[in-house]
Amino acid sequence: MFKKILILIIIKSNTLMAEGLLLPPAEDFFMDSQKSMRNITPILIMFSVPECGYCKKIKEEVLGPMAKIEEYKDKIIIRHVDSSSNREINNFFNDKVSENDFSFSYAIDLFPTIILVDNYGVILDKMIGVIIEDYYWMYLDEAINNSTNKLKQQLAANL
Repeated sequence: MFKKILILIIIKSNTLMAEGLLLPPAEDFFMDSQKSMRNITPILIMFSVPECGYCKKIKEEVLGPMAKIEEYKDKIIIRHVDSSSNREINNFFNDKVSENDFSFSYAIDLFPTIILVDNYGVILDKMIGVIIEDYYWMYLDEAINNSTNKLKQQLAANL
C-alpha cells in the first residue's frame, strides 16, 4: 500500500512540474495576429507530438523558461500546437481548424518544428528538429531577432 501511495505522489509531482512549464496553447491565431501587428512582434509556434522526446526537452529546457522571462514576453508571442490533436483552434483567417489540420497547412512532418510567423501567418524563419542541443537557445534567439528585423522591414516598406 505504501509503495502505491509513494508512486502516486511521484507521478502527481512530476505532472505538476511539467504543468508549470507548459507553453501557451494555440487558441486563436487571429487574435494573436492583431497583437503581433500592434507590437511588431513575431509569433513563435512550436509544433510537437506527445511521444516526441526532443519536443519535451525543448519545451522544458528552452521554450518553457523563455516564456517566463520578461524580455521574451515583449519580443515574441509563444504558442504550442499539438500536431496529433483534433482540438479546434482559430487560424489566421479566423476559421476553425483542428491543430492537426493547422500543422498540415504548414507541411509540418518532423518534430519538434518551430516557425516564426508574421501577423498574416507567413513564415519568417523555421527550425526543424534539434541539431545541437547545447546551442539551441542561441539559434532560437538568433531566429527571433532575424524575424523581428524582417517584420520591421516589412512595416517600413508598407509606409
